[in-house]
Amino acid sequence: MSRSARYAAPSLRPLLPRHIDASQIKAPRTKPPPAVPFFRDPQHTIPTKWSLYRPLLRFARGSLGDETAYPSVGREVKRLWKSRRSWTSVPQVRTFLQGQYDILSAFQDNNISELDELEARLANNHRLHDDRIATKAALRAARPRRPRPRIVGFLRPTLFNPPLPRLKPQPPHLGAMIHARLRRRERRMDRRKEYASLRPDMKLEVAFWKNVLGREGEHLTENTLSPGGWDQLLREEVEAMDARFVRENKRADMVYDETMYERIESAKKARSEWWTKKKAELKAERLEQKRQ
Repeated sequence: MSRSARYAAPSLRPLLPRHIDASQIKAPRTKPPPAVPFFRDPQHTIPTKWSLYRPLLRFARGSLGDETAYPSVGREVKRLWKSRRSWTSVPQVRTFLQGQYDILSAFQDNNISELDELEARLANNHRLHDDRIATKAALRAARPRRPRPRIVGFLRPTLFNPPLPRLKPQPPHLGAMIHARLRRRERRMDRRKEYASLRPDMKLEVAFWKNVLGREGEHLTENTLSPGGWDQLLREEVEAMDARFVRENKRADMVYDETMYERIESAKKARSEWWTKKKAELKAERLEQKRQ
């Protein structure tokens, strides 16, 4: 026996019970790596882009002038590829790509009759689509706009809005702002109650361990990440929430400035005069009808 074999390290084997035969134990199978889906596989995406999509656009633009250009085909190719970009079904993608390859073959074979027929059909479809879009835009433009908001009074200051003029109809963004601030205040109140309840528990736990460990364990009960104490982060969060509550209270105590006050009063006066004039006109019309 050689010296290297004599001092060779023994093979490490697990200790098994006597009733278990080591030859019956199968080696653990390694988990196969997850398969790459076809729509992320470079062997599919790169050839599809550079051997199909780009050649289709290049042929549709034409290379010998406007006579060989097919703008409707190019537009339809861009639309279809953009809308089917999220497809993950193999049969659907195979069918779609086969149709695109047929169009590419028509370009490569210079099948003028088939391409002209396809261009005419797509041009008609695009024209109808553009007409529908233009009609909808015209109807939208002809639709009467919402009336301009009128000042009808004072919108008193609250926790959620400063002093503002009351408008009719009220702008949607104003109601959305008040609603969002209301929900944020409710969530903030819930968080403050939770944080405030955690601080006493944390202090009691730290005091307990200080009493148990004594002076020898003072370094174990100190938070090196928070020099201000174990409850520093909670205390800072509670103080920030209290500052927000104070700002809301100040917002509710705000008053109207002279410019806004005079503007609202003049609007109310003009509205009152308009109603007085309108009532007089209606009264005169009723009297005229009675005389007739």
